[in-house]
Order: sequence, then structure tokens, then C-alpha cells
Amino acid sequence: MRLKELHVTLFLLSLSGNVSFAQNRFNSRLFYVRPALFNSKSKVASLHLSRFDVSVSVPTDNRSKFYGEVVYKNIKVHPMDEFFKSSTMIEIQDKIKSDVKRFEITRTHVTPRDKIVIEPTVEVFYPRVKFIRGKSFAKVRLALVATLNDSLLISNTYESFYITDGTDNEFEGSLLMSIEEGTNVTVGMALRKVLDQFYSDLNEALIRRDKRIVITGKITNSKTGAGLTATVLFKSDSSHATTSTPDGRFKLTIPFSKHYNIQVLTSGFVTLSERLDISSSALKMMERNFKLQPIKVGAVISLKSILFYMGTTDLLEESYHELDGVVAFLKSNSKVKIELDGHTDNRGDAKKDLTLSQDRVDKIKSYLVSKGIGAHRIQGKGFGATKPIASNDTEDGRKLNRRVEFVILKN
Repeated sequence: MRLKELHVTLFLLSLSGNVSFAQNRFNSRLFYVRPALFNSKSKVASLHLSRFDVSVSVPTDNRSKFYGEVVYKNIKVHPMDEFFKSSTMIEIQDKIKSDVKRFEITRTHVTPRDKIVIEPTVEVFYPRVKFIRGKSFAKVRLALVATLNDSLLISNTYESFYITDGTDNEFEGSLLMSIEEGTNVTVGMALRKVLDQFYSDLNEALIRRDKRIVITGKITNSKTGAGLTATVLFKSDSSHATTSTPDGRFKLTIPFSKHYNIQVLTSGFVTLSERLDISSSALKMMERNFKLQPIKVGAVISLKSILFYMGTTDLLEESYHELDGVVAFLKSNSKVKIELDGHTDNRGDAKKDLTLSQDRVDKIKSYLVSKGIGAHRIQGKGFGATKPIASNDTEDGRKLNRRVEFVILKN
């Protein structure tokens, strides 16, 4: 049987039912040599890397953290067998390396002085073929970090969802392809869209000379994952604000500053306050995503930026931004009553820790009252080390246990 006739036969067989990537291993073993990942060509023409020494790390495989995520309709991401000639991570690394080589095409014999390192993390890499409905699709999501001379340049997440019936002008395959070949083309094209987003950002970051940072991200409901329209405020020596779109996405350009206080607020949700420390003056693009908790009785809100000098009730200066966020939240929601809860790790004397946690809660309550919040709206209790949320055997665990929270008692 000629190869073309074999392809047609396989395609007709697939019409008799749903064929998934994993279900087709039998055909793969009989008829198909494991391929390299499909090389969809980059459409980015403006990126030139000839004056840089570029290295690409083997991608970190974080796919298991996202198993169960809905990709399309009711179809969820799940573990899949290796499909390519090399491991999926190596195939992705090779793809980026081959792109870099093309972007270096004008390199002269002068030794490059600036070094770029690209560090990918794979979150979703999921193809699916369902010929019964005439569709194949793939979702790819990569977190990509780029450093320039060891200074952070870009830290962003890029995602693409590509769906085709094989007849659109964009599709780079053929209807005569086997199921495996069509799947490879579809996921290769989805990866290409992700990488081209990154290359466009890298080009912009390298040619820009101003000290501004583009912040992108998404604001979601912490319970449902749905996008939210909210106000996003970055404050340092000056203030910069924007409003997210109905699907929660936002983009904001801010001048470089070592520290920013961030507030995210919208009706019906607890105001979020965070501190952003920027150590790299080379940074041009960064992603920040925020999850807002609905105002609901019983909701527990961790005040991560409220910190005390060790063994005292004296607040560190950076604590006041988050405290002022609590003040703003309580003033905007005049019916809300809260309980402040103080916690410690277990390294000190248990009785002293219990007293210290109560004294710290009292200190916070006094500050809120001094800002105009009625004392009757705030209860407070110190728990010492009696309610850990992590192991006290490690410093990371103890750090999580040293915390201040508030619980919504009434809305």
C-alpha cells in the first residue's frame, strides 16, 4: 500500500469515532515513527540577536500542577504519553534554540558582549484530535523568563489555543495527514504562537532605552477563577492606575522604582494589598496576577505584608500600606465586622507567644480605630503557636505560621 493511500485509510478509520492523542498509541507503533516536534516557522521578522550570546535552558516541566484544567468545553488536561522523537521538554528547547539561531543569522565575527539566558517553564502542552466533529485543537502555555547579563529582563506567561478543521488558511498541514501527523502540526502551531508572543516582547525589551516596565496580568475571583473588572493601583513616588477588562486582563506601564505598593479593588470583594520589590534595573516586562476573595462571612484573609520587629509589637514600616488597605476596605463596606487573628511559630515559650500574638492584634486594632474604624466592628484574638498552617520543622514553614489574618464575621 502506498503511503498516501495509508494516510487516507487512517483518516477514514478515524471518522468512525473519537480518537484522542493517547488512544492512538496502537496506530503509532504499527505505522508511525516518532517525529520531531513540528517546526512551524516564526512570523517575527524584527528580532535581531546577532550581538548577543544567547543560551536556552531545558524547560522546567510543571504540567502536573495543571492537570484537570479545562482546555476546551468539558475536556480537561491529563497526563499523556511521550509522542516525539525526544522528550517533550527537549523538543521545546530545540525549537527555541533553532529560532535563536535564525535570529542570529547576521552575526559577525565580533565576540558578543551581552549574554541573554532564556528559561522556559511548561505549564500546559496539550493536543487533542476529534475528527468526528472535524476539529483538532491544542493548548500551550509557557512561563518564560529572560535575563540580560544576569539581570531580569522579562518574566511573563504566554498562552495559545489553536483549533482547526484542517481547512483554514492558517493550518500548515494537510487533510491527507494521519492522526498523529495532524496532532503534531496542531500542537506545533500552538507552540509557535506562544513563542512568537515572547519574541515580540523580547524585541521590544531590547530596543527600548527608557526605564519603564510593562506590567500585564489577570484579576480573578479566588473561588471561581472567573475574570473580574477591578481597579489596579501601583504607588511609589507617583501613582499609576488602570482598570481591568471584563475578563480580568490588564496592562499598565510604570516607571522603574525599587518598591511599589499595589492595591486591587472592586465591589463585592476584599481589597488586595501587596508590595512589589524590583531588584533588576533592566526589567522591561513583568506579569502579576491577582486573586480577589469575595466578601463572605467566614472568609479568611491573610495580611502577608504586616510584619513586626522580632519579639516586639513594633510594626515594620512596610506594614502600613496593607493596614491602610484594610482601612479603605472597612470604610467602603461599612456593615462588615472582622476578627483579627494573630499567630506565631513554635520556637519561643508557648505562654509568651500567646501573649505576644494578642498584644500584636491589639496594636493592629488600635491603628485601625485611629483611622476612623469603629472599635465595635473589630474583634481580636491571639492564638500563639496553636494553629499552624505549615510544619514548624523548616524556616519556610515557620515563616508561613508567623502571620496575621482577619476573618469576616458579618457582612
